[in-house]
Amino acid sequence: MAAFVDDTGTGVVPHIPDPDGVLWDRFGVEQQRTYVFVNDDGTSRIGTYGNLAGDVEELLAG
Repeated sequence: MAAFVDDTGTGVVPHIPDPDGVLWDRFGVEQQRTYVFVNDDGTSRIGTYGNLAGDVEELLAG
């Protein structure tokens, strides 16, 4: 996780360790370097490492 944070500059974003895989199962995460954006209404969007900036821009554009 530390390498992901360093590589993406996402230190200001909350990162939640999930050693037991509970969150992975809940959100359907299948690989490392996956991120999940959870909206206020509980809906979520999953992305993978490599397109974080693009996904954030798209989400902010609404």
